[in-house]
Amino acid sequence: MKRIHALEWEDLRWFPGSWRDYGTDYLRFIAVKFDMYKPILPILKKGLDASGNQDWVDCASGGGGGLIRLASELKKEYSNLKIFLTDYYPNTKAFERTLLENPDIFRFETQSVNAMDLPAHLQNKFRTLFGAFHHFRPDDARRILQNAVDTNSPIAIFEPVGKNVMSCISMLFVILNVLLLTPFIRPVRWQVLPFIYIIPIIPLYVMWDGVASILRTYSKEELQSLVSQLNNSHKFEWEISKVQQGPMPIYYLLGTRK
Repeated sequence: MKRIHALEWEDLRWFPGSWRDYGTDYLRFIAVKFDMYKPILPILKKGLDASGNQDWVDCASGGGGGLIRLASELKKEYSNLKIFLTDYYPNTKAFERTLLENPDIFRFETQSVNAMDLPAHLQNKFRTLFGAFHHFRPDDARRILQNAVDTNSPIAIFEPVGKNVMSCISMLFVILNVLLLTPFIRPVRWQVLPFIYIIPIIPLYVMWDGVASILRTYSKEELQSLVSQLNNSHKFEWEISKVQQGPMPIYYLLGTRK
């Protein structure tokens, strides 16, 4: 199915920040609780090795909590590992909580960082996007990849949903998951609870954005098309595939300098 850039509420500037932050916290909880990204460790190692250093810039980080387990595993092999959390709408309180988990590894940017044009001090490092690339329309998605090529920065993009039956089925349980899991998500955001348990707007928004994410996700063929349109694309090796541990595959694109 061809990509459809459906509306995602969290992309809207006027969308309540506390609701957007809850969505970030919910996704972080799911990623950590189920160790969703464990199968991608070999891909991250390829990116770090290709960068020539042990610095890693994560774009559109949300709260960054989904990287905690990955960071702990990678630290065993990369003793000088540093992870820089960035976002266009930085959730600094969530960044601070992630930093407390491992202050030797994590750093964060308090200012807005555009994944299409990283500031000079964050270039020439391995960069990633987790569950965020689908937010960008094709022209902007190309700009993200082009900036990586132009600055000789290895890049990896991961999407935990795809246009497949399992992704669609998982969306059917989102409302129930929000209702059941919210009491275990920290920090407790008291201001959002009425909109979860009394007027259930937030469960509906999370489900809607999940379905929109599926419609927005780039297929393998669409990713290949984006790569083929880049200037100097031939200077990078491009790997587009998926890894799977359990029922849900993780789709990825990895670009490294030749």
